[in-house]
Amino acid sequence: MTKPDISIVICTHKRPDMLKDALSSLIRQETDGEFTYEVLVVFSSCPIEQELIDDLQQQTDAPLRAVMQTRPGQVAARNLGLDEADGEWIANFDDDQIAEPYWLKELWKTAVEHQCECVGGALQLHFPDGCDRELTPKMQRMLGATVPWDTVRPYTDQQGPGSGNQMLHRRVFEKLGKYDESFTLRGYDTDMYRRIRMAGFKSWFNPRALGYHVTPSSRLEDQYFKETSLHNGWSFSRRDQLERGSFKTLLIAAARAAQSALVIWPGLLVSRIIGGSSDNIDRPIQLWRNEGYIRCTLHTLSPKMFPQRRFFDRYEFRPDVRMAKLAKASVATEPVTTQA
Repeated sequence: MTKPDISIVICTHKRPDMLKDALSSLIRQETDGEFTYEVLVVFSSCPIEQELIDDLQQQTDAPLRAVMQTRPGQVAARNLGLDEADGEWIANFDDDQIAEPYWLKELWKTAVEHQCECVGGALQLHFPDGCDRELTPKMQRMLGATVPWDTVRPYTDQQGPGSGNQMLHRRVFEKLGKYDESFTLRGYDTDMYRRIRMAGFKSWFNPRALGYHVTPSSRLEDQYFKETSLHNGWSFSRRDQLERGSFKTLLIAAARAAQSALVIWPGLLVSRIIGGSSDNIDRPIQLWRNEGYIRCTLHTLSPKMFPQRRFFDRYEFRPDVRMAKLAKASVATEPVTTQA
């Protein structure tokens, strides 16, 4: 059997209803004879998922196959998908998304026209019936909406593709390695994009490579934004420690603490006094993000002094021993400059 040009890798864990909708959109992708593709599902040991995949395989001529993940975690599943995929290109998609029929064709078109190794598309939010919560742009981004660019253009240092709608050439992984599995829930795609930029690979965005992120009502609650913000802050600290070193990260953590105490908290109090919109939680989001950043920085610099076990257990963090070692090494070797 000839290997496909593209392998669409979709990871799933106990969400069969969402997975069915996602796969139904992926096995009907338009190619216009320009490329070939397969759909590879990386699934957990859930019997319902296996039955669903078996049923869809009987209903379609599209190349659909599956592999059971052997290690827990979303990032481990992504890496297993890389190992099992046959295509020269890896197109990542999530099980809580639905793709337009021309989604993959637009990614392919951008990669060919701009001769780039990394391509990303747009994601719009799909809300349940009756949703009436007003969402700020910051809240929408946290729910998975992409940057609102309306033209094909290169990504920037600050804006890159997320793992839910991107296509990468295999030579990216051959040069940079796989996704970093120490990022347990979030941040692994940002870390990969950081490495892509540093390696000099070209990255382009196409708004016509469109998918929809299914957003259940549970993700519209404040608790979801809190947990996501804490995880994001944690990931930002780890990224800064890798890029800037622990000393500079500690200074940034101190600046974030000052910002929270002197700017965000007073602004939040004023907003509540004058009766600001209860739906707008942009300020709390920044507070939670700063908290995650500060907690990560303190823990990696001194895990014994700042163990934070209850925090890890509550928000499903996994302490990163490797980062703690890097932090100690960075502090020991990083020069400290002073001004006269």
